[in-house]
This record gives sequence, structure tokens and C-alpha cells, in this order.
Amino acid sequence: MGWKARPPRTGTMELLSEPIEVEMPQDPLVLPHPLAFTWRGERYEVARLLEMWTDAGFGARRKGKHQWWERRHRNYFRVETTDGSRWDLYLDRSGGRRKWFAGRRWQQQEDT
Repeated sequence: MGWKARPPRTGTMELLSEPIEVEMPQDPLVLPHPLAFTWRGERYEVARLLEMWTDAGFGARRKGKHQWWERRHRNYFRVETTDGSRWDLYLDRSGGRRKWFAGRRWQQQEDT
């Protein structure tokens, strides 16, 4: 049984924020998105791209006035891998860097 676009209310969710290596399409006519990624030495293939969004907010670190350079610059991708798990992956572009991270992972609960 497949999931709808949002993660299920049952199952397990892990908060990760760990670095990953990402494989992207080489075709310049294809919208850049993760095709596969390596996390903790294991390679995961992306079966479906479910959602994409951008976060250019300031986060919850500081209250009051903010400077433009304090903004987050992240591109998020919610994907489903061939093993059926769902992931939020993001490209952190803050401060001129370009680093990929696994933000969260959901796994469906096994029927018993």
C-alpha cells in the first residue's frame, strides 16, 4: 500500500540533520533533484519526488531584527526511496556553501 504525498501518522520518524552525498541528473533540461543519495555509507535510490520547497526564513534562533545574511537558504526535497521510506533532504546554500543533508526519515509501520 503506497503513501499519499504527506508522511503517514503511523510508523517511525527520525530527526537526522546529517550530511549526505547526492546524485543529481546531468541533463540541463531536467529540473535538478536527488536521484540517489548515500547516508551512513548506504546508497538509497529515489523512486519518487513527492514535494519540493524553499526555506529562506530566519529560523527560531534569534528574536528581533535580523540581517539579510542571517537567512536560511535551503531547498527541500521530500522523496520516497525504493525501500518505501520517505525522506526530507535539503541543500543548504547558506553563506555561499552547497551542502546536502538528510533532515528526516519516515518508515512505515510493519503490519503484525
